[in-house]
Amino acid sequence: MNLVGLATLPVRVTVAATRTTLALGQLASPDGPLLRQGGYADRVAVLIGEDGLLEQLARLLADERGVVALGNLIADITAEDRPIGRALARDGLVDRMASEDGPFVRLLEADGPLDRALAEDGPLYRFLAPGGALDRLLAPNGPLERLTAEGGPLERILEPGGTLDRLLAEDGALEHVLEPGGLLEQLLEEEGILETLLGPGGTLEQLVHLGHTFDAIVPRLEALGNAIPNLNNAVAVLSGAVEPLGSLANRFPGSRRRGLTAGTERPPGDVPLD
Repeated sequence: MNLVGLATLPVRVTVAATRTTLALGQLASPDGPLLRQGGYADRVAVLIGEDGLLEQLARLLADERGVVALGNLIADITAEDRPIGRALARDGLVDRMASEDGPFVRLLEADGPLDRALAEDGPLYRFLAPGGALDRLLAPNGPLERLTAEGGPLERILEPGGTLDRLLAEDGALEHVLEPGGLLEQLLEEEGILETLLGPGGTLEQLVHLGHTFDAIVPRLEALGNAIPNLNNAVAVLSGAVEPLGSLANRFPGSRRRGLTAGTERPPGDVPLD
């Protein structure tokens, strides 16, 4: 046993206790980290004190119209028998649109529509270019200024009883869109409008094929248009040849008499040749 250490043990214990007491005193002093303004005590009080964060959270969770109601609403909207739930289900509308050959992948693929839109000479750069569409939109007395002017279209839309109020009114257009069996449900349901439009062999794909058909027809229509003037010329030449033949036929013996026998009148001054 270390006799020196054993002999100095009481001294070391006393020094450590003194240091601990001084540290606790500094910690609990009005200027210390515990009790000073904005110190640890204030932070703990904000969390667990009266009307603190924990109490506010408890009230929020207990409120029937709070987070619980919002969660119940989200659960109800995304139920398996609702349009959004069917769209989010496995192999639903969202899965089909995000599949390898779906619209999203075709939109984001290399040299796809998004790449072309963001190219250096693409629509976005032209839109943001100096003197482009954005500059004209934000120009003095431009479309945006006229739209937001006093008494302008935006003010008429937002005024009491205006378009927005009628849209959001009870039994208004928005309610009809969102009601069960409404337009949104018809749009998102299985084999609904959106699926029919974007699905394989759907309306959009048929329109694309129809565009290729039109591309094949246009050269033939152009050739037909070029042939019409020549046809007009041929008809004019044929008419010029037929008129003398008709006049000559009227001069053959017996042709006038057969015409009179059939009840036709002889033109004034017409003398029969026979």
